[in-house]
Amino acid sequence: MWRQHQYKMLFSLLLLLSGMLLAIDIGSAKPGNEFDWLDILGEGTTLLVACGWLGLIISSRPAGRVTEWLYYGSLLLVYSYFLDLLDEFIRYPDHIRLMSWLESLPAPVGMLVLTYGLIGWHREQRAINRQLRGRELFLRDHQLIDPLTQLYGIEYLQAVLQREIELHQSQRKALSILVLDIDNFAAFNRLHGMASGDAYLSQLSELLSNQLRHSDVVCRYAGDRFIALLPNTALAQANIMAQHLRQQLSQLAIAKQQPQLTLVEIAVQHNSAQSALHAADQAMALAKKATAVKLQPV
Repeated sequence: MWRQHQYKMLFSLLLLLSGMLLAIDIGSAKPGNEFDWLDILGEGTTLLVACGWLGLIISSRPAGRVTEWLYYGSLLLVYSYFLDLLDEFIRYPDHIRLMSWLESLPAPVGMLVLTYGLIGWHREQRAINRQLRGRELFLRDHQLIDPLTQLYGIEYLQAVLQREIELHQSQRKALSILVLDIDNFAAFNRLHGMASGDAYLSQLSELLSNQLRHSDVVCRYAGDRFIALLPNTALAQANIMAQHLRQQLSQLAIAKQQPQLTLVEIAVQHNSAQSALHAADQAMALAKKATAVKLQPV
């Protein structure tokens, strides 16, 4: 998040520096015996708290209109508190009222701007909560669960993927997908029987659910293919998760001869669930065509 706000931080530093230089130019330093340490402690604490607000805003929010209101409203408070602290160390001539105005006026204006930003943040959060409640309604719909694997099927996958795409685009966060395919699963069923195939699917589904995070969503995309949605996950992190998952899947053994598995990971950079799933299918096809590393039984 910090990189999105570099210009804001530079402007803030220049603003505070200009205020300090102006104060030094107009006023003169007070002798140490005139320092009121109780006022310095109180005003310094207030300034640190306001700086903490700025840090929280730029570290947790993407660039946008609401963030601008929150940031610059807090910055006006920081500027006012900063000048208020400076006058504990610098004495200004009585006939010059500029520093008094600069110390007093930004605070109420900053409170108004910050309040407007908080109203926008409240509205934004209500919209996000509506999306999350919609996602929760899907989770409570047991008709979307595959009875064998107890995972959600393709209908839920398409719906929640579309919601994740919209949510992550609005917040400018990463979204990745893991695609797992069972090679020649039909041949495995013919050789070992449907019961063994069902047992293998159940164990495979349980392993996927246990090894992935609670925030990840695992779905049965087709009879022999699974997809895991990884919210807030960049491709580099998805690669690490895929390597860990490969190690765990290699230990899955229920028969002397297991089907081989192909696992690929992709970053979602699409505007719709349909296009993202199409890209996932293409990535799997390329992985199989390129004779990607297969998971062998141990």
